[in-house]
Amino acid sequence: MLKHQIVRASIEELLDGLEVGATVPSERDLAVRFDVARETVRQALRELLVAGRIERQGKTTLVAGPKLVLPLALGSYTEAARAEGRSATRILVGWSRLTADPELAAQLAIEPGDPIIQLERVLTTDGVRLGLETTRLPAYRYPGLIDTFDYTRSLYAEIAARGISFAKAVDSIETTLPDAREAALLTVDTRTPMFLLKRVSYDPAGIPIEHRRSLYRGDRMTFTAIQTP
Repeated sequence: MLKHQIVRASIEELLDGLEVGATVPSERDLAVRFDVARETVRQALRELLVAGRIERQGKTTLVAGPKLVLPLALGSYTEAARAEGRSATRILVGWSRLTADPELAAQLAIEPGDPIIQLERVLTTDGVRLGLETTRLPAYRYPGLIDTFDYTRSLYAEIAARGISFAKAVDSIETTLPDAREAALLTVDTRTPMFLLKRVSYDPAGIPIEHRRSLYRGDRMTFTAIQTP
């Protein structure tokens, strides 16, 4: 076992004795406690961050609560969080009226230059900012949406209420790091690992419903997928 793995195991034992939200000792204090170099402690803490055992708030490291498990399926983030007994809400970043560039137009089966509605929201669970969601919708399908939609609610439910059914979604997911703006909106630093999920959803006729870009904190989220033969 490598030295940083031994230190990681020792830090995990320390975390087991602390409450969620408690401050984790500094790198310097941990290095002194375990008689190792600070870089060894730093590497152990990086692994614990990715594993979701700790989280960073500014320069402070805290004991983290359990990760939110989100299914890779058509459905609402809020419903998935509440199914785990967690509270969830959304914070509005802003609405925008855009025009489709050729790439987005092809994804949404519209013409370049056609009007687009963009909704950007921060997703929270138990008061913690876990995700940044940007949804782009062809404006012709959603008249009055900006004026009438309550951004704290599920957009899936709003779309369904307009008589539009979800039939399938095509997802791609990769790991990334947030840029300065994204990190500020999620109140993390730019070293925080992220999942980047891109989705295009379709109705039963195969017409695209939305293009969604979701950035989720890798230290606070995990994904599951159910596959059937």
